[in-house]
Amino acid sequence: MSTLSELTSKADYIASKNSHLKSHWRTYQNSLTQAITQLNVPINHAFSYGEEQDLRFTLFNHFIISIHLSDDFYSQELVYSLNMAHGDEQPDFRTFSHATLNEQGWVDSTVDIKDKRAVLEHYLNKISAIYDCLFHSLETNQPVYPALEKLLTRR
Repeated sequence: MSTLSELTSKADYIASKNSHLKSHWRTYQNSLTQAITQLNVPINHAFSYGEEQDLRFTLFNHFIISIHLSDDFYSQELVYSLNMAHGDEQPDFRTFSHATLNEQGWVDSTVDIKDKRAVLEHYLNKISAIYDCLFHSLETNQPVYPALEKLLTRR
């Protein structure tokens, strides 16, 4: 049986670890948002307000990308998803990629979350398949949503 002091110590440890991870998540959000809003090249990509726990960007004033920590407690998994809903339908976010945010403040053990350029490059690599799919669909005059569906089911 644990004593009050042991439980207090464990509770402090758990709260500290979780708070530290949330702080890294906020730093990642800030770095990515600032990097995208300060871009001097047009990628038709805009920050948009999402739910309280995610970060959202709108592509071409139509497609919404969401990034959030997985729903598990103390999850270090970043989830990248695309809203596949049409028009006024309920949001239908589908996962297209994952990354890991570690305790040291690195994404996928290679990207320092304080390095805005590196965070942006990592993110652009994650979403490049979406741009490729849109480009190919338009270039070949094919419907976009079926191509995106196919892309998302392969992942």
